[in-house]
Amino acid sequence: MKTWYERAIQSLNEAALAVQERNNIPIRSLESLASNIVASLHETDELVVEALSGPPGSPLLTNLLNVSILGTRVGIGLGYYGDELHRLALAGLVHDIGLFAVPTELLSKSGRLTPEERTLIEQHPERGVEIILQCDPTLHWLAQVTCQAHERWNGRGYPHRLKGRQIHEIAQICGLVDVFDALVSERPYRPRLFPHEAVKELLVTERTTFPREILKALVEQLSVYPLGTTVRLTTGAVGVVVKINSRYPLRPVVKVTAEERGDDAQSHELDLSRTPLIAVLETLKPPVVGQVQVGTVLSRPPVSSATIGVSDHFTSLLESLDAITSTLQAVVDTQKRQS
Repeated sequence: MKTWYERAIQSLNEAALAVQERNNIPIRSLESLASNIVASLHETDELVVEALSGPPGSPLLTNLLNVSILGTRVGIGLGYYGDELHRLALAGLVHDIGLFAVPTELLSKSGRLTPEERTLIEQHPERGVEIILQCDPTLHWLAQVTCQAHERWNGRGYPHRLKGRQIHEIAQICGLVDVFDALVSERPYRPRLFPHEAVKELLVTERTTFPREILKALVEQLSVYPLGTTVRLTTGAVGVVVKINSRYPLRPVVKVTAEERGDDAQSHELDLSRTPLIAVLETLKPPVVGQVQVGTVLSRPPVSSATIGVSDHFTSLLESLDAITSTLQAVVDTQKRQS
């Protein structure tokens, strides 16, 4: 029996085939799919775990679904709700729909693209506009977002080199999550990055490419160590991330099992936001579907900072993107020395 994720990929494949055959995409079916994503994320983060687990399938199709899922989660962190959140989910599903109008041999080319080939690929956002307006001429907002999903805050995107607030915010969310998903997904020319490595890459190399508030929302909502990630703690214990402290992306709730601890103690959950002397040392495995119970949602920040037992300076460091960047650099360096 197919999972919901697999059925969603099948729906997106039907849309891709429609583009290739020059037919209208099934926009109402995609709107329904977007509504399902929003409803699911209000109840559980199961889809987030699935999107981050490196699901098999065509990278073009999984990217559309992952951008919708992860982008919607980022939107929730930014305060999106109602119709606005549904629009974001739908935009993620079609943000790169124009790619399916590009010759497949060009998309799968392993060597360096010629200037002419790159120009052809960079025209796909405008093809996306045509595809969307062909199936529904009233969807001007969606056509605009699709056209701008590859524009960048610093003006170095395409196709129109827009910058700053000229770019629709939903397009900026889709653009950031699109880059993040590419980093954590397997590609023929490189292995996938762990989420904490991808976050570091974004914070270091894309600092001027996307608005700081959207970068911050991605780190808070998806976390440096997402749900389902297997990590080793500074105590030597190994566990699975089962909850996220959105205000403290470096300090999730980890379930440490008796077997992994190597003693007779019972399995227990350890909230790292309340144990400042214990931290994540390294990531052992990326998110795995089935390691987190359905119904797990992002945890709220601790109600009282007094229970954390650390200074205000420590708290401010945890909330700082610059501190996250430097901490991630130390983790990555440690992994390189151990490998």
